[in-house]
Amino acid sequence: MVDKNHQIKYYEDLLERHGDTFLSLDWNSQDSQKLRFKIFADLVKMFDNNKISVLDVGCGFGDFYAYFERQNYKFSYMGYDVSPKILSIAKKKYPKASFELYNIMEDKNFKKYDFVFCSGALNICFDSREEHLKIIHSMLIRMYELCNIAVGVNFLSSQALYYVKEEDLINKQYFYTKVEDVLPCVRSLTGRYVVRHDYHPGDFTIYLMKRS
Repeated sequence: MVDKNHQIKYYEDLLERHGDTFLSLDWNSQDSQKLRFKIFADLVKMFDNNKISVLDVGCGFGDFYAYFERQNYKFSYMGYDVSPKILSIAKKKYPKASFELYNIMEDKNFKKYDFVFCSGALNICFDSREEHLKIIHSMLIRMYELCNIAVGVNFLSSQALYYVKEEDLINKQYFYTKVEDVLPCVRSLTGRYVVRHDYHPGDFTIYLMKRS
């Protein structure tokens, strides 16, 4: 399992350099961040989206809450993150939202939410490829346990390696996921899933829907 303290230090070092910006969450741009949020919103549109509950795993500054609010959904929002400093900013930015310092793999809270989302939190590799894949599988299982309707999670795509800077390949900072590496775990959980590899050449999203 990933060293949580290493993970916290990574993002809080970025926060110290970049402040309250998308760069502190290791996004390339605000536009790419919003595009991923839109793909999550597409999942919600597939269902009755009146008065839904949303869990944002690895919520960062809570910007997904702001995006969802602009879509005029009636929803309750909970954001989980492991960084106290980042959560402190999120709480100040969005006082109407709820945030908790929480690790879903360590803290066994069984409260369920209609939709569970995870954007970007699985893109940074702190271990070997084999161990990181185990973390991804464990996270998928846990998030599926916590949802009533569906899970949405995105990954950096291995098919976009030609976009990658040489230094990123050398230091192995980012994890580029193969769809076929996560599908066996997805299929073990549900036969109702969608792979979205149509919105960005360097990214894909998987929807895992509860069996009806």
